[in-house]
Amino acid sequence: MRIPHASRPVVSVVTALALSAPAIAAAQESTAETKAAAATSPSPAASPEGRRDIRPGDVQRVFVVKHVLVSDLARVLSVFPAELSGRDNMHVLSVSAAPAVVAAIEETIKRLDVPPPPTRSVEVTLYVLECSVSGDAGSLPQDLQSVLVQLKKIFNYSGCGLARTLFARGADDSRLNAEFNERAAGSYRLGGRVDVDSSQPPVIRLRGLNLTNIYGVQRGEIGGDVELRDGQKVVLGRLGTTESGRDQIVVLTAKVAP
Repeated sequence: MRIPHASRPVVSVVTALALSAPAIAAAQESTAETKAAAATSPSPAASPEGRRDIRPGDVQRVFVVKHVLVSDLARVLSVFPAELSGRDNMHVLSVSAAPAVVAAIEETIKRLDVPPPPTRSVEVTLYVLECSVSGDAGSLPQDLQSVLVQLKKIFNYSGCGLARTLFARGADDSRLNAEFNERAAGSYRLGGRVDVDSSQPPVIRLRGLNLTNIYGVQRGEIGGDVELRDGQKVVLGRLGTTESGRDQIVVLTAKVAP
């Protein structure tokens, strides 16, 4: 234990261009052949839309784009010698190019147009303990006994009891907001931002975490940036003092929901 804190998919250019050398070579050879044929053929009239002319040997394909923005995809594919057109609201991309180029573009789209990783949920649990330096303060469940040992060493408490448990759920890369109302303890408000990294086990970061307790005219507040491993328990600190003179100590744990 230690004492401490739906967005657009991004098209990866590096992944997009991880194409096989034979496909690129074939695309370049086909483009060279197309240019040679175009040099000996009369140029057709320009289309009414003002786009480039269809070259001899070109093929046309329409791709349905499901998971990324068509405009982002088109910017990545602009490295290919091809005519690209489409709109985000229609979710389609039209391609006109030499057959080998179209095949390379199709492979790139398959690699890029994939669902984003699922958003991970985080379960946050707050234990509000009431601790005393003398007398019997109650008891704690078994999974909090290691916390009690540390609190006794650091603050010289004779004992601690579990007053209440607060649960909240948030999502990775989003705000966490929760409110709890208890007649015997007033109102608790919890806020902060949740971030989860990709390590195993994951590290959970609660940035700008703030816990406020309002009971009558009394107000307690505690917060900061918290970083903890999945399932680890940390002591946030002292939230306030009860009417009987016991310290309110807050212990926090968080885990990524399965």
